[in-house]
Amino acid sequence: MLEIKKDTAIGLVASFLITSALVWNTFLGAAAAALFLLVGGGVIIFHLHRTLLGTQYNWMVMVYPVLAVLSTLWSQYPADTFRAAIQFLLTTIIGIAVVYNIKKEHFFVGLSASVIIIMALSLVSNRVETNGMTGETVLIGYLGSKNFLAQTASIGFFVGFGLFYALAKTKVEKLIGILSLLFSIAVLLKAKSLGATVTSFGSIFLCFCLYHFSHSPLTQRSQKAILNLIYLLAMCVIIFVYVIFGTPEFNHFMIEIGKDPTLTSRTLIWAEGEKAIAQAPILGASYNAIFQIGNPIGEAVWKIGLVPPGVGFNFHNMFVHWTVHFGYVGLIIYLLILARLLYNIRLIACGHFQKRDFIPVAYFVFFISRSVLEVDWFSQFTIAHVMYCYCWIELESSAQKAKQLNKKGTIS
Repeated sequence: MLEIKKDTAIGLVASFLITSALVWNTFLGAAAAALFLLVGGGVIIFHLHRTLLGTQYNWMVMVYPVLAVLSTLWSQYPADTFRAAIQFLLTTIIGIAVVYNIKKEHFFVGLSASVIIIMALSLVSNRVETNGMTGETVLIGYLGSKNFLAQTASIGFFVGFGLFYALAKTKVEKLIGILSLLFSIAVLLKAKSLGATVTSFGSIFLCFCLYHFSHSPLTQRSQKAILNLIYLLAMCVIIFVYVIFGTPEFNHFMIEIGKDPTLTSRTLIWAEGEKAIAQAPILGASYNAIFQIGNPIGEAVWKIGLVPPGVGFNFHNMFVHWTVHFGYVGLIIYLLILARLLYNIRLIACGHFQKRDFIPVAYFVFFISRSVLEVDWFSQFTIAHVMYCYCWIELESSAQKAKQLNKKGTIS
């Protein structure tokens, strides 16, 4: 008979309830937020000291939520901004509390179980919608939109893979990991989400490349030089794309290959974002202040996206979206966050990449590859933001271990 210790049972149940509240939030509505706050608040209360230490050690994770609360001071919609900002702050603190106080394998078993259920229901459902930006009929399952469905399926893919490949300590945990992996792949394929499918598999492939690169006979100095070169080339590519984007030559090329040069109206949405940035360039419009009834830019974006006024929406670009909300101050903070994560990955990849690093690195690669076209992180009551907290904390931890090993002159 399978025996489960009390602490293990509590960790599994808490993880399942917390992640279910986030994964099923479209399905459960306000009850999901209440469940998340109730169970997550319990984790904080019972592990208050460790949670406070976690927020202190990972203070950069708290910068955006704190800035969101402060942005109430210059918001045109202070009540809406304050409410959303407090929700954002609580989501972040609960995310840190979960990562610090629940064992990784228990957290991922709970999350995988949540994903398996919602993916299975979505697969057998006929819940579809017509994408206003493309005109195609797409599967949305019980998650409200194709993007959210694809994002959740990708998270299930990473977590299932990581649980099976690195973290599982029992056959049952391995089985749950495999099921999460398979159901998530099935949904990605049925939803015809090519971008999420390619970036999900590509992120795992890149992790395998980094793992073997890290354990290659190359010296650390050579590894650092190669990674520096890769980072430099990537930056050059990004700058090149930014320069040619929207030019007549780019538009002509897209038309020649049969693609929409507006990237399904995204460039039109970005243009509205640039107008908002011009109006408040330093500190931005404030958190959750654009997509409000009566805001001309929010109304214009809803019209471009062919969605009803008042629904949750974004600028489909992380850089534009958060510069609109927090101005160039917010953009600088965002770039510093990315720089820190890239620095940590570089430290880990130079001789110290372990199997436990697959999930945070793969999730970061997935996110950064989507950041020009989608907005994933820094939102209240989303599993994507809790996973961001996990990604940050794990990469910080692995990077610190790598530094200690480097000081000892040891390659793990």
